Amino acid sequence: MNRGILRGGLLVLVAVVAAGAPAAFSDEGSAARQGTPVRVATLLPYVEDALGAIEGPYTVVASVRRSLTKPVSGAADLGNPHSPSFEVLAAARPDLVVGDIAIHGPLADRLAVGSAAVKLVDARSIEATFAGLEEVGERVRAAVPMRRATDRARERLRGLRLQEPVEVLALFGVPGAFRVITDRTWLGDLLETLAFRNVAGDVQGDERFPGLVALDDEALAALRPQLILLVAHGDPRALRAALEDRLRGPWRGVRAAASYGVHVLDPTRFAANPGLGLPDAAES
Repeated sequence: MNRGILRGGLLVLVAVVAAGAPAAFSDEGSAARQGTPVRVATLLPYVEDALGAIEGPYTVVASVRRSLTKPVSGAADLGNPHSPSFEVLAAARPDLVVGDIAIHGPLADRLAVGSAAVKLVDARSIEATFAGLEEVGERVRAAVPMRRATDRARERLRGLRLQEPVEVLALFGVPGAFRVITDRTWLGDLLETLAFRNVAGDVQGDERFPGLVALDDEALAALRPQLILLVAHGDPRALRAALEDRLRGPWRGVRAAASYGVHVLDPTRFAANPGLGLPDAAES
């Protein structure tokens, strides 16, 4: 396959987060009114990274782990992003708590510790991700530098678009099962942004996880991508072997059509939405 095509965006992201519209929330409380630094607790590593990439009158006082075995450094450790420690969160005394509406929506009331405002962002698409970061920038009185950073990321992504569309099948693999990644995820949206054409982008079916659809062998075997991408949630080598078994068996027509081959995305690099790092992920 032409490596120039591959460079445009094959290594796209792993964790697929689908969401609805952002929830309403109050202002940041007394910190913003008094002009003191806004104390931020974030349940999303990409938000912490974005705040670390710009300057403003805020400080990150609590964050979640990027790996469950690696404690947070430099802030209070909230633990698992899906089930953060509310005791540690309260002790950190944040003015603003930032989370994802799909993951943390059910926890919104409990996240509002003390006088903290809760901001739940929408990360189901690239533009929604950037817009959410801009909203966070406004809440921490750093709207201008955050907007500059998101505009730079948008511009870089525009420069990575393929010259000719490539038809792709993106699969999310766990031991014993594969699900197609649709356009209803930020990963699917990233593929579209880079001018890939997702052959399963609009499929409907068993959608136990938002944007990830389980197709039966007959429906999947009818797809004809030029390229197959695998997001491995587990041992990448074992999941690659399991996928190759399917491609030699009931999905052999899919493999025959995939002239650009099968590519396994790096789960350590693409375990979650990287926010401002989307262009780096797309061109790596």
